[in-house]
Amino acid sequence: MIHGGAKAAESHDVIIIGAGLSGLNAAMLLKEQGLRPIVLEAASEVGGRVKTVQTVEGGIDVGASQIGRGYARAIDLCQRLGLKLVTEDRDLLTFGAHYKDTWIDNKTWSQSPLNQCVGEEREITPLMMGSRLVSKYNPLVELDDWLNPRFAQYDISLRQLLQARGHSPQAIELAALSTPGISIDGTSVLRMWQEEVRGGLERKLGDGGAPRKDHPFGEGNDHKEIGGLAAISNIEGGCQRLPLAMAAHLGDAVRLNKAVARIEMTDRSARVTCEDGQVFNARFVVSAVPFTRLRKISIEAKPNPLVTQAITQMPYANTARMYLTVEPFWLDDGLPPSFSTDGPMGMFWAIDNHKGTGAHRAMIVMVGPAATAISARGPEAVAPYLFEELARLRPASRGRVRLNTYKDWALDPLQLGCGFSLAPGQVNAFARDMLTPWQVMHFAGEHTRRIEFGMESALESGERVALEIISRA
Repeated sequence: MIHGGAKAAESHDVIIIGAGLSGLNAAMLLKEQGLRPIVLEAASEVGGRVKTVQTVEGGIDVGASQIGRGYARAIDLCQRLGLKLVTEDRDLLTFGAHYKDTWIDNKTWSQSPLNQCVGEEREITPLMMGSRLVSKYNPLVELDDWLNPRFAQYDISLRQLLQARGHSPQAIELAALSTPGISIDGTSVLRMWQEEVRGGLERKLGDGGAPRKDHPFGEGNDHKEIGGLAAISNIEGGCQRLPLAMAAHLGDAVRLNKAVARIEMTDRSARVTCEDGQVFNARFVVSAVPFTRLRKISIEAKPNPLVTQAITQMPYANTARMYLTVEPFWLDDGLPPSFSTDGPMGMFWAIDNHKGTGAHRAMIVMVGPAATAISARGPEAVAPYLFEELARLRPASRGRVRLNTYKDWALDPLQLGCGFSLAPGQVNAFARDMLTPWQVMHFAGEHTRRIEFGMESALESGERVALEIISRA
C-alpha cells in the first residue's frame, strides 16, 4: 500500500473509491482477470466499517464481526488468505426490561399491571415486540422478494403496518423501542423483511440446536460445529484482519489517505481528482463508499435523476456502542444481567463469561432514536453520562464498570452511519433500479445488497460490479 502524497496523473483500467470489503473484493477479482484496478481510500487504514480496536482487553471488533455458515465468500477468502475462523463467544445473559420507571420480569410480563397490550400481544415481552410483529406479517419467501413489485404495497413504515392490522397503542409503543432500522416511522418494512428472510436462511444452515433467545439480536451462538463451523464465527485476531489481508494481496494497487473530491465522467472514461490534487484516469470507476460519503463528492456527468435521488436521499441507521468490562453487579442487586430501557441508554448487554463470577464483558448499545440522541452529545460527554444513567438504574454498578472503547458510527466522517436503510416509499422510488451503472460508474457496498446481508452483502456487491465491468471491458 502507498500512503498519501500528490503525484502526476495516473491511468488505470478501473478506479475503485473505498477500501472496504466491497471495493477490495472488486479489485481482487478484476486483477485476477488481468485488469489494472486502483483503490483509493480516504482513511489511513483499510476496512471501512470492519474495524478492530486494540484495547487493554485485547482487540475489539467495533464494526462488522460475525461470519455465518452461509457466508460463502467470506469463508472462502479467509481460507485463501490464511485467516483462522473461531467460534464467536458473545452469548448474552438473561434479559429484563426497565419500562416506565419499573423493572419488568419477562416471565411475569403477561400479568403485569403495566401490560396494556391486547390479546396475543400480551405474551410478547417488551424487547421482542418489534421483531415478533415484523416477523408475524412477513409474506416474503425468496431472498429477492423485497424487490418484487408484487409486494410494493408494503413499502410503508412499521407503524403504518401495525395500525392497519389493529394493534394496540402499547404494542406499537413497545415495537418503536425495539424496531430494527432507523425508527418505527423511518424504515420501510420491506427493508426489515429483507434482513429477516436472509437471516432465516442462515438459521436453516444449522441443525436447529441454537438455544431459544429472549432477545432479537445476533449475539447468541449455536456453538455446535457443522462442517467445522459454528453458527457464528469470528476471525482470530479481529475481523479487520480480512480487509488488511486483502489489501496486502493487492499491494500498491491500494492507496491510503486519498479522499476523492470530484468525479468527471463521459460515456467512455472517468477522471477522479483527490482532495490533495492527485488525478487518476480510468475506463471505469466504482463507488464502493456509503452514499452518505458519495453525496459529498462532486459528480460531473450526464443527468441521472433516479441514481441521484438514491445517493442524496438514502438514509443510514446508526449504532453507538460502549464496550465495557464489568464486575457482575447483578449478583448483588438480583436484577437481570442484561436489560432494555425506554430511556437514553438503550440497552445493557452482559456477556456470559461461562464462570458466573469475576469480570464480564458488557456493552451499552444504542440504536434508532437512542443512537441519534447520544450522537448529539459528542463522544467526550458520553461515558460520564451513561455511567451515571447506569448507576441511577442499577446503583450496584457504581464503581464496577470500566470503559474499553466507544464507537458511534454516525460521528465517523467517512461513514456517517453504521448501515444503509430505506425510508418508506424508497424501495418503490429507487431501490430496484439504483444499481444500473451511471455512464462508466458502477456501485458497490452493502447498501447495494440484493439477497445477502452483513459482510457477505459487501463481498457480493464487489463481485457483482467486477462482473459488470468485465462484461463491458
